[in-house]
Amino acid sequence: MSLLETAAHPRGANRGDAQARHEDFAAAPHSWYYLGHVSEVSPRPVRFELPNGQAFVAFRTASGRFGVLAARCCHMGTDLARGCVIGERLACPLHGWEFGPDGQCARIPIQEQIPAFARQTSYPVEERRGHLFFYNQPEARFPLPFFDGVRPEELYPARAFTLEVQAPWYFVAANGFDVQHFLHAHDRRVVGEPTVECTQDGARRIHVRLQITGNSFTDRLTRWFAGPEFSLTVTAWSGAMTFVQAAFKRTTTYGWATIQPLPANRTRLKIIVWARRSRTPAGRLWLDPTSAWIRSFFIRRFLASDIERIVDVRYDPRRLLPADLHFARHLDWLRSMQDSLTLRP
Repeated sequence: MSLLETAAHPRGANRGDAQARHEDFAAAPHSWYYLGHVSEVSPRPVRFELPNGQAFVAFRTASGRFGVLAARCCHMGTDLARGCVIGERLACPLHGWEFGPDGQCARIPIQEQIPAFARQTSYPVEERRGHLFFYNQPEARFPLPFFDGVRPEELYPARAFTLEVQAPWYFVAANGFDVQHFLHAHDRRVVGEPTVECTQDGARRIHVRLQITGNSFTDRLTRWFAGPEFSLTVTAWSGAMTFVQAAFKRTTTYGWATIQPLPANRTRLKIIVWARRSRTPAGRLWLDPTSAWIRSFFIRRFLASDIERIVDVRYDPRRLLPADLHFARHLDWLRSMQDSLTLRP
């Protein structure tokens, strides 16, 4: 029985206890992950870990080329993140073996001959408007996505901010599809019926119309500046990357959320908020950074409502209601998507 069927017939489900269902999801999904701003990857290498045992090292060469390699040296397992960049290569801190962005060892100080095993696994890496991303498999199963119908050069990114949640990554990844929580956690009333679609490129998207009903300072200011209603579009990729577009009457805000699973059912969120770029040089110099910062402030306040509410959540499909339909169906899709990415040759 699928999670969708469970939602429609909650008492008819028999999928074991909550722990067994938790194990349906990998410790970390196959996906693109956010490393940080390009300035954070220079001059010293940066380490990135996932709870499935994967460890990576990112570095920037003297010419500006980025590389992401397996963090443990193929020689004796030394942590390459403790090494240093020498020209176009990353040098191991223990014996000085030098590896290029492709993972190939190009120099061993003590000898000229380089053995065949002297190679690190390398991973796809891309830079997007000053932010760096990598895929946690040697071959990316899908290109680094962006907001639908928008080119990166049309938007200005704010500085990324970090949130940590005491909840498993798959629950955090599905939060935008939990329609009923918008009212109780965010003072946003659903207007009409949400629609969900699977795109041709493998993503999953929900459209929902929301009315701002709260009376907080930020809610009143949002109604005055942007309008009382907005259309929310959440597009999920794999499980570690979500794009959110909030289209108001007078403006649109773009949010890019990336997920890093952590041990003990914790999740780290890295969020970049974007604003439309101005057409004039003066606007791009002064207005764009201010606009992006203000939007980022509002989004951070909005998301803060979720942090304490979902601490140590316990997901049990036997206890779902028909109102949980979109959330349940998304978890079903998320699990099947991960199976597809894992098994694809």
